[in-house]
Amino acid sequence: MRGDKPSGLSLTPEEAYALWAPDYPPRPHNRLMAVEQAAVTDLLPDLRGLTVLDAGCGTGRYLRLCAERGATAIGVDLSAAMLSHARHESLRLVRGRLLALPLDTMSVDAVVCGLALGDVAELDVAIAEFARVLRPGGTLVYSMVHPDGAGEGWTRTFESGGRVFAINSHWHTRDEHRQACASSGFTIDGWCEPALEEKPEQPVALVVRARIVGRR
Repeated sequence: MRGDKPSGLSLTPEEAYALWAPDYPPRPHNRLMAVEQAAVTDLLPDLRGLTVLDAGCGTGRYLRLCAERGATAIGVDLSAAMLSHARHESLRLVRGRLLALPLDTMSVDAVVCGLALGDVAELDVAIAEFARVLRPGGTLVYSMVHPDGAGEGWTRTFESGGRVFAINSHWHTRDEHRQACASSGFTIDGWCEPALEEKPEQPVALVVRARIVGRR
């Protein structure tokens, strides 16, 4: 995720995931993802009987987790290749962008978004879309590679065909996350910055839980 030197071109997210999809498992496949998923799981509400959107679902990692917790899970992703593999986890899949979700207003009870917001420049627009599709009292739990990675020179990379490729990414600061949530009517009530065990002073992910308040 952060130490490999790309041997090929930097790719857009759509280009990258088309190439990566055949080898992208629906489970944590590196240590950053393991600590990220543990933090997301800790912040999730009771999902039993709820309709949950997995925004940027990829191959279905959180689709599986939500279904195991009793939710009806809907997956949205820009990558047709990723969605073709996510069909092993759910048949409720729609191709679409985080900035213009193909769902009705106030149609889901919760939104989960795992490590996908680094793919979009307009964080505030994506958060506003999450707010739009949530019902009153709904919960958003999302994660991303920690914004401190920008200053550390991290790159988001993957290997395909013996080459390491970089994914074009956006690093949104902590303040930008707080501002985007507030401007869309969210109140943040959970915030976690997990780190790897051997380097506890260096967070590797940012995980946020926020709730829609004051909507009638």
